[in-house]
Amino acid sequence: MRRFLAPVLALSLLGTAAHAEDKLSPLHFQSQGPLGTIDKAAAQRGYQVYATVCAGCHAASGVHYRDLEALGLTPDQAAGEAAAAGGTLDSPLKGAAPQTSGAIPPNLTSIVAERHGTDYIYSFLTGFGTAPDGVTLLPGHSYNAAFPGFETAMPNILHDGAVTYADGTKATTAQEASDVAEFLTWTADPNLDARHQIGFRAVIFFGFLAIIAIASKRKVWRETI
Repeated sequence: MRRFLAPVLALSLLGTAAHAEDKLSPLHFQSQGPLGTIDKAAAQRGYQVYATVCAGCHAASGVHYRDLEALGLTPDQAAGEAAAAGGTLDSPLKGAAPQTSGAIPPNLTSIVAERHGTDYIYSFLTGFGTAPDGVTLLPGHSYNAAFPGFETAMPNILHDGAVTYADGTKATTAQEASDVAEFLTWTADPNLDARHQIGFRAVIFFGFLAIIAIASKRKVWRETI
């Protein structure tokens, strides 16, 4: 599953990503909320999970390797990632996309927007388990407590140590799921930070205008009376 990308990415992340805080207990995504911003360190680790594990099946073709510079990679590092995948800076993130039990793996670019948000992606990736007694799965399917209908054609692909994080973060299954969920939040909305910043400034601006309007109204009424 494209594990050859891991060494290249590990080198590209050295010195660029801060050691992760504990955001798993309780689960917290920095990108959530009206003022949320993409956790770039988590998203960089999430890209490593995507490139190492997920890209063996799933594409994220709405994102190009040059776009990874927005997560903190230098142009040379982004070019190195593209070259390792056999592409260029203008190449989209492509997966092998084999059929799995007759199902075609979805493109992950907008999966967070399409599938109920960041929390759902995390819950899905950590929701695999043994089917309860009395539940019979279709051939080649896996039980997943978070998936509608509780069975999916996707196998359980994450496991402890699936990647080796360059920033020293312990690569537990939960951490990998959290990081790739943050990365996919970014692919679904690369302009999230800018939108929230503009929205925050707009709130301040209109709040200031409201104060001026109220003060002006009071002054006019005082002079009238």
